[in-house]
Amino acid sequence: MAAIDKDALLEELRETCEHLGYSIRYEKGDFSGGHCILKEKRLLVVNRKYTVEKKITTIARALSELGVDAIYVKPAVRELIDTEREKNENA
Repeated sequence: MAAIDKDALLEELRETCEHLGYSIRYEKGDFSGGHCILKEKRLLVVNRKYTVEKKITTIARALSELGVDAIYVKPAVRELIDTEREKNENA
């Protein structure tokens, strides 16, 4: 994967979510995170207690489920999303 700062990667993932019409909420609780629709709002909920790496993985997994094939995503971000998609397919 191309070298990219973790915070920059998290920001790229956030922008990709927004492009798909989803906003990200960081909440605390006993859950892993994922996408949902709440009162007609598209949300991606991420556990705020997670490390940056786990937040990145959670968002990338949700984006792999939502599909990003129809939009432009930077190569490093697309590679991460594709990796998460492959993990889900092989699980």
